Amino acid sequence: MAKIVLGIGSSHSPQVSSPAEVWSMHADRDRLNPETNYEERSQELAATLEGHLDPKLWQEKYEMCNVAVDYLNKEILAADPDILVVIGDDQEELFMNEAKPTFGVFNGTELKDFPVKLDDLHPSLRPVIWAWHTTEDMDIYPTDSGLGNHIIEQMMLDGFDVSQSTTQVEGRSIGHAYTFVRRRLLSNKAIPMVPVFVNCFFPPNKPTPARCYEFGKALKKAIESWGEDKRVVVIGSGGLSHFKLDEKLDEVVIDGLKRGDAEVLKSIPREKLEGASGEILNWIVAAGALEDKKIDYLEYVAGYRSPAGTGVGMTFAVWK
Repeated sequence: MAKIVLGIGSSHSPQVSSPAEVWSMHADRDRLNPETNYEERSQELAATLEGHLDPKLWQEKYEMCNVAVDYLNKEILAADPDILVVIGDDQEELFMNEAKPTFGVFNGTELKDFPVKLDDLHPSLRPVIWAWHTTEDMDIYPTDSGLGNHIIEQMMLDGFDVSQSTTQVEGRSIGHAYTFVRRRLLSNKAIPMVPVFVNCFFPPNKPTPARCYEFGKALKKAIESWGEDKRVVVIGSGGLSHFKLDEKLDEVVIDGLKRGDAEVLKSIPREKLEGASGEILNWIVAAGALEDKKIDYLEYVAGYRSPAGTGVGMTFAVWK
């Protein structure tokens, strides 16, 4: 039978891979994002955030993120997995308006990452795109259709109507929630993965935190009921709060994760998970799948990058 040997949670934001001189460029991008209410929040918060916007502090936080990423990398490789089950969200990368599943599983044999043109990117993303996507030749991500099919079948028996995806539309790359795992958490090592999709962004079919936790529990059952003798690492990719950084929300999530408190995680107000902060749902699914394990390591970096309080609650964790 398959066995979950390790759990990982990791932010995948460009900011994780950005040295200090790029953080202000990300802030320029935030100013263009209507969801940040940038000017209004700047007037309200600038005086209280001044100490967080020192480039020397930014560099220290960048280095903290690098240490954390390296630690996760070593933990994954030490676990010697046969397969990764990666819980992430698609941001109109594989799925567009023709279909955006609440929950989905890829059950094909490979996914492609097509080259990105630097000229098409905001200047803040050009120095760090290497952490997400190829800029040269197409990259192939091997996937495990056997486990993918089994998860779908088992989840259907357990009351979760899971979408299946077997192929990708030409020109649409696998999402950065998954490419980050290989490019940064695996140092580009090609371990087969099963991408699990959670709709963290797009109403009206975003799942509730409670539904996500139960989905995670069913995912664990599905993995461990697979008849193959395989070592599986479960990875939650994304989060925590961003682009409006909310340390109080992150504290609640982290407390629930550390204590393994399902009720705390399931009762997080849905309205708090607005915009990109919806990626917290990926962590909640992972927590459900790893409920028999404990947090062995957790690093939190409050990455404020503008007087409007924009940034990312960059978080890295290991369950054992």
